[in-house]
Amino acid sequence: MRRIAAIFLAFTLGATPVLAEKYETTRLFNRGAWYVELTHDTEDGQLWCSGETRNNSAQTFSVTAYDDGAVVLFVFDNSWNLAPRAVDFIVYIDRQRWTISGDADGVAISVALDGKDKADEFLVDLARGNSVAVANADDRRIASFSLSGSSAALSTLMDCWSSILVGGPGPGKKDPF
Repeated sequence: MRRIAAIFLAFTLGATPVLAEKYETTRLFNRGAWYVELTHDTEDGQLWCSGETRNNSAQTFSVTAYDDGAVVLFVFDNSWNLAPRAVDFIVYIDRQRWTISGDADGVAISVALDGKDKADEFLVDLARGNSVAVANADDRRIASFSLSGSSAALSTLMDCWSSILVGGPGPGKKDPF
């Protein structure tokens, strides 16, 4: 939960001087509507890689992979004021419908992408799709995003994630040998 709180805080506050000192972010990739960044928390040494896209409403769709092995899907909107709670939402990738039980908190909804087969299938759909839309449980659309560049971005994200997994190389990591 600490890592999710850090992402919420970083996204909500933007690049304030305090956060600029705490978080070091490097853009690794940019193509089409997508970009990939590697972020290092200089205080606790945590690393994460994010593949993201933004729409014209300043909403963000993010797949974030952490150095502890977790992968989380986030949808951010700074105009939201969501009470912390469990929520159901729908993600449409082209015509493929994914019904998701996740969490709401502050400016984001999220879900951990666990269950290897379903997570892999979801990411493959993202990489192959043209557009993604997010709807609430009543099927009312709340956000839509382009998937232009998502295939290459998700490939870069997976490469980044492989390099930061616990015990792997990267800033703040120690070689145990």
